[in-house]
Amino acid sequence: MAISNLTRRWLQAGSAAILASSLAVQGAAASAAAPSAGEDAGFNGEPGQWSGIPSASVELAQTLEEMKAVQQDGKLKLLVRGPGLDRKGIWYVDADGDEKTGLPAPYWANGGGIDLKISQGVVWKATGGKWVRAGTAETKTAGDVMEAEADLDALGFGGGSVAMRAAFMLEGDQYLPAPGKTMLVVPPPAGSAFGPDVQVTVDAEADDWSSVEPAARSADGKTTLYAAEEGSSLVLLVTGKLAEFNDIYLDTDRSGDTGYGDVGWPSFGGDWLVENGGLYQSTGAGWNWGPADGTGIEYKQAGSGDSSTAEYRIPLSLIGLAAPKPIAVGFTSSGVTVPAADVRPPLVAPSLPKLTADGDPSEWASLPVTAEGSGKVKLLKAFADEKVLSVMAGAESFDQETNLFIDSDNDADTGYNGWEYKRTGADYLAQNGKLYRYTGPGWAWEELGPAEWKVSGQADAEGLKSLEVRADLSAYPNAGASMRVAIGVGSDYAPAVDSEGEYALATGRGGAPVKIDGQADDWDNIDAAAKGTGEKVKLSAAQTADKIYLLAEGSVDTRNVFFLDTDASAKTGFKKTDWTGTGADAKIEYNQLYLFDDKTGKWKEAGPVRAEVQEGRALFYFYRDQLGLKKTGTLSVGYVGRGAYRLPAAGQGPLVLKSSVPAASGSAFVPRETFGVLDNPLMGWVGWSGRGSEESKLAQPHKLVYANISWQALEPEKGKFDWAGIEKEFQFAKWKAEGTRIVLRFVLDDPGDPDMDIPQWLYDELVQAEGEDGAGKWYDTPDTVVGKGFAPNYASPTLIAEHERVLTELGKRYDADPFVAFIEIGSLGHWGEFHNWPEEVSGAFPKLAVSDQYVEQYLHAFPHKLIGMRKPFPIAADNRLGLFNDVFGSKGSTDEWVNWTKEGWNEIGSYVNEGQDPEAVQNASKMPDFWKYNFSGGEFYNGDPLLSLTDDTIMETLRQTRASHTSWLGPSSPAPFVLGKDIDEEVQANIDLVLGTMGYRFVLESVSHDGKSRPGSSLSVRMTWNNKGVAPFYEEWPLALALIDSRGKLVKGSVQSVDGADLPDWLPGRQELKASYKLPAGLAAGNYRLAVAILDPATGKPGMHLAVEGERSDGWTTLDRLQIVK
Repeated sequence: MAISNLTRRWLQAGSAAILASSLAVQGAAASAAAPSAGEDAGFNGEPGQWSGIPSASVELAQTLEEMKAVQQDGKLKLLVRGPGLDRKGIWYVDADGDEKTGLPAPYWANGGGIDLKISQGVVWKATGGKWVRAGTAETKTAGDVMEAEADLDALGFGGGSVAMRAAFMLEGDQYLPAPGKTMLVVPPPAGSAFGPDVQVTVDAEADDWSSVEPAARSADGKTTLYAAEEGSSLVLLVTGKLAEFNDIYLDTDRSGDTGYGDVGWPSFGGDWLVENGGLYQSTGAGWNWGPADGTGIEYKQAGSGDSSTAEYRIPLSLIGLAAPKPIAVGFTSSGVTVPAADVRPPLVAPSLPKLTADGDPSEWASLPVTAEGSGKVKLLKAFADEKVLSVMAGAESFDQETNLFIDSDNDADTGYNGWEYKRTGADYLAQNGKLYRYTGPGWAWEELGPAEWKVSGQADAEGLKSLEVRADLSAYPNAGASMRVAIGVGSDYAPAVDSEGEYALATGRGGAPVKIDGQADDWDNIDAAAKGTGEKVKLSAAQTADKIYLLAEGSVDTRNVFFLDTDASAKTGFKKTDWTGTGADAKIEYNQLYLFDDKTGKWKEAGPVRAEVQEGRALFYFYRDQLGLKKTGTLSVGYVGRGAYRLPAAGQGPLVLKSSVPAASGSAFVPRETFGVLDNPLMGWVGWSGRGSEESKLAQPHKLVYANISWQALEPEKGKFDWAGIEKEFQFAKWKAEGTRIVLRFVLDDPGDPDMDIPQWLYDELVQAEGEDGAGKWYDTPDTVVGKGFAPNYASPTLIAEHERVLTELGKRYDADPFVAFIEIGSLGHWGEFHNWPEEVSGAFPKLAVSDQYVEQYLHAFPHKLIGMRKPFPIAADNRLGLFNDVFGSKGSTDEWVNWTKEGWNEIGSYVNEGQDPEAVQNASKMPDFWKYNFSGGEFYNGDPLLSLTDDTIMETLRQTRASHTSWLGPSSPAPFVLGKDIDEEVQANIDLVLGTMGYRFVLESVSHDGKSRPGSSLSVRMTWNNKGVAPFYEEWPLALALIDSRGKLVKGSVQSVDGADLPDWLPGRQELKASYKLPAGLAAGNYRLAVAILDPATGKPGMHLAVEGERSDGWTTLDRLQIVK
């Protein structure tokens, strides 16, 4: 049955009588009206209004072009290109790859753990919560190229296998990567730098080394060492000045704490010695060597004097290595030391193995583990080379759906965004031998063709099978040399699922050696790079007779701080700004206005400002008198955006605004807008209602709570309903007394404890009717999947009949109760979310012929309630139902959900009835405009709202709020969060911003009528309303007018509803109304004030806060004066 009828039937159900008793006369007639000249709103900061008005503006453009970074030879090497590099620049380095250690650099999304800063040749290290000078760095600047190199060993970060992060800031607020993005990942050297691929014959001839770069040279340059790993051997060549005893030292554990260290090489301890052809092992400190079996060593020496050569082949097994690995190597011979004693010996890396998807993982032995997994998935190895990705995964089995996610451009902002990690961004997917490219939104992929895919036939000694995959992406877009990967087998992943994590970085070639010389040509084969994209930020300011408008455009988020000099004096106000010749008398931060107290030297909060923030645009406005100013005048403004961009540039003067926008014409009364959070009904945060739960202590504004009633708890004995127990458990009396309404969901399968959510007596009846196997399916999965429980057989006629009976009883109790706000259809699937995933564990979700029966039962049981479903089905579209998104905040999942509403549910084909056309059914499930007539609700994903409310995620949350026209969210919501305990000011500001964006927000922008009138006459009242939310108000609550006498009393008999003011039709934007208000016949002469309210039919009293000043203690909002004359 249609919702257009449903909302009207609410007023027929009994509450209309309550309302009618409060109205003294019939409703005032209303009609749509075009605004007159007197109602011209004039400038209000909206897009399109800024051109051609008196204003001031300034712009900043990002000009840096590229930065690169690489770890080589125990050093971190850095490059940046772009103009202006003669100015001071700072490199920021997260040297341990841990966002939680070090000091923060808030410019970047993962910049919370900076360990090193490098600037003008000096290295600073985060120590004890402050920056301490730790050494020097080699730097070179030439034109548009700046290079730097820091010795990681000397700084305490050497010898590891950590993926570091780096970023750069140039004086003048130039950044790479751009603020808000993630820092550049610098892959580890171990395992990522591969040695040359050689084929050596040990003959003391150098011809087969011609393509190999020298590993090291002596200080005088006369003796050169070449080294490589060939298969399972270490091969070496020494040319130049040699003597009788030629000693090769091998540090196989790469530790200076073990082995022979007396040569003096830094961080080197020789574990093995090869003297000419003999092999010796270190047995202690100093020159203590024991002979070892050197059978198999090849050694050949030739030449004489300074033209000698010595060549070696040393089987790795003789020096204790079962597989190729990096080895540090040094050489001495009668006064010759290679490299020089004060230089770290070279690291000889294995050559890149030939990786093929052949089911044999042995060639992966020398490659490092990219990520460890969880559950049945134990490990993941990945290697990216010239846009070809090779992967090997080890798992107990690959008999469930296996997905290899590939972030080919190393950019989490592009591609598919999954729920498994904080940063994802899969551009490609390999699944069961096929390669797909992400097309979006949601789970939408285009098949490209086959991917090499092979699972080993047998498990290894640890019980693991291997999967090898090879995907050549060189012919496709968005494929870079550096890639990130994750693999999922069923519900198990590598890397392990982590709400703060990201895909793992694939190993890659280390690149050729980089020299710090101010030239960029030797960086060409270094893959780790961040490109400048020329972001711009623009600050504009304007003022009208009563308001000040500040607009930031371009690269903006919710971090916006404005400093305002209101008296044109640098002698007053806050002096420590970034601009010259100014003293800040006021500032805006966290969407609040602060005034500077010159006496105390402190900022004092002065109330909220209106903040409207979305992608590319952040508008702020407030009243001039909030600054203590009575008239327009010169105003100076400085801006800091994202904690990074300063406009105007630091060291310059502030932006100066002198002129004002001419006042709008007309004499209409303009109510003063309010900017704070409104705690309004049927929208906003939804909290848990359950008794005894800490989460039911709700600190944030709320007018909705949630109750999921299980059948087991409601009807423990057949026919005996425990209404008292249910309503006590969910604290109905408490919430009613507080004026909070409830969202109800009736569930048959809520995974967790208890194991079964239908009553035992019903289970017994199902067993009797369908047999034990046909009654339903018990499931037991990890909590990261769905947990454990019982999924009943929804197709059972017994269950369908009993469900209809219990729904009828629920409807009898709650359909006419205004305390119950919304009904979520929760009877089908886990948590009532219309899925049985994974179906191989929980049983198949029913066909439409079955699921539609359950939905019909809800429609019959609750004809006067707004009802919603988890997904768009044809029956939902036909009956104009609402929808709820229980993974709100997850970009990929929410984009998919929004796409369902526009294109229909793309997986409905699996559940159509026999003979139905899947495409036609999907088309019939389209509900693009559902939010215009019924609610858009949901809750935050992963049970953790904070994942979506931090500074680096809030813009996405605001985008989703607008895209889905969300009215309310919960019970996974910030409702219980306490400022100062659970959250800080920044998060609270973000919470308030989302709350001020969602649902409806009614601003009465103007009212006009005659100033004088007579008792009994009709007063023509024109009103301009603006819904500044993203959704309408879905119930038909009446808009009413009344009179307030000179004593402040509500005039008896003056309350009248405005006929034709249909609130459910007030979509976002303006509504013009013209009402005929009948003045009471016995009205005494005198001065009155017109008042307005939106009345709650359940009480007949004002039930909603308007976003204008003048609200009285009784809920009525006073407007302008009206004189009654005889």
